[in-house]
Amino acid sequence: MERVWEELKKIEAQAEQIRSEAESKAKDITRLADQEAEKLLANGKAYAEEEAKQLFDNTIQKANHSREEQLRLNEKATKKLEEQANKRMDQAVEAVLNVILEENRV
Repeated sequence: MERVWEELKKIEAQAEQIRSEAESKAKDITRLADQEAEKLLANGKAYAEEEAKQLFDNTIQKANHSREEQLRLNEKATKKLEEQANKRMDQAVEAVLNVILEENRV
């Protein structure tokens, strides 16, 4: 009977050893999982920041391109208006001179 008790104590000790090792391994696995989760979170944050920066840069580039295109169109319209104004200026000067000359003849 004593041998049976000793065997049971050995089995209990082994079971306690197995439980202790399993608990230790579970803690290690949990710690490693937490570390990996932190790495993934940091990588995700860095990726999101890079994506945001790229989106911002692309938006600025598009806005600059749009502004340059609008500036080009405005300069073209300004030149056209200046040409029209110059043509009309010549006509206005001629009209004023004609009026002055007509008044001097009278």
